[in-house]
Amino acid sequence: MTLRSSECMVGLLMFVLAGHHAGAATFDDVEFWVGTGANRAALVLDWNDGKSPEAFVWGYRWDGEATGLDMLRAVVEADDRLFAHVSEPGPFGVSVYGIGYDLSGDGVFMVNPAIPFDFGGWSVGSADDSRAAVDVGDHWAEGWNTGFWGYSIKGSADEPWASALTGPLGRNLSDGAWDGYSFAPGFNFTDPSEPLPAPVPEPRAIALLLIGGTVLLKACTRRVATATERSAKDNSVGCNISA
Repeated sequence: MTLRSSECMVGLLMFVLAGHHAGAATFDDVEFWVGTGANRAALVLDWNDGKSPEAFVWGYRWDGEATGLDMLRAVVEADDRLFAHVSEPGPFGVSVYGIGYDLSGDGVFMVNPAIPFDFGGWSVGSADDSRAAVDVGDHWAEGWNTGFWGYSIKGSADEPWASALTGPLGRNLSDGAWDGYSFAPGFNFTDPSEPLPAPVPEPRAIALLLIGGTVLLKACTRRVATATERSAKDNSVGCNISA
């Protein structure tokens, strides 16, 4: 069978596009950036739980000095869908116990047994290997005795991953660095897999309501201020804000 020229062009275009996306992820693939500054680093999280996508990547910008823990916490606090459970700082730094992600995208994330996440999605406490996401469609992996979050690092996107010799608190980031966390159930550790770009979340609905309410309140304030400068008849003009 002879393909028509248009079919050949479509096939060629698909081949070129597939080739363009092949290979290791780079900073150009990152969509969700956190922080400001001249330095850049990337964070890869891989749950290894069979729920697709299993791995995402975020970007982090900073000036001066920053640690791997600084990047992890900044990304967790910036992404409403991301959650982390870590240890108290100790002689060996900070251990990462559990990491979760609202993969279903319904705006609700809970784990059982429950732990108190702060407003930024961060929690400090003890590990519980039995903890799981309430929504089976979400990512959550936690472990210490039956599995763990392996921590890998590399100096640039095209380098191979290497196991970190310290925890994230003792990891000094450098410009161009990559940090990867890959969950190892049963202590079967593997390097982080190739990630997809973490999607930039839509603004919180409550934030939009607050912003809209603030704008409306300011508009009413301006109208009332203008009304007081008018005659008594004009002063009867009002502005109602209903919840």
